[in-house]
Amino acid sequence: MTKNKAYKLAELIIQGAIGNKEDFLSLHGMDIDELPESIGQLSQLTDLDLGGNILTSLPESLGELTQLTELDLSLNDLELLPESIGQLTQLKSLVIDAKTIMDQVSF
Repeated sequence: MTKNKAYKLAELIIQGAIGNKEDFLSLHGMDIDELPESIGQLSQLTDLDLGGNILTSLPESLGELTQLTELDLSLNDLELLPESIGQLTQLKSLVIDAKTIMDQVSF
């Protein structure tokens, strides 16, 4: 499958953040529809902004970001959160759209 320009740019930004051992990463508003699995290599990341994209799912590798304290998933088209999000035990702030939450809650 051919990856679009937004995906390729996100991958370049992620690789740069890995190399620089960044603790903050913003991919806000890039029209990303798929997040590269390499995001899980950012083990030192504490703050991740993925808001304002067109993500419908997240990779399981997101659960490898065990130092994450802030995660912004707002303004996306998420249908489900990966089970691995439960591994983010340091998470203090999760911003997500109500629709995503409602789709996962059964009454």
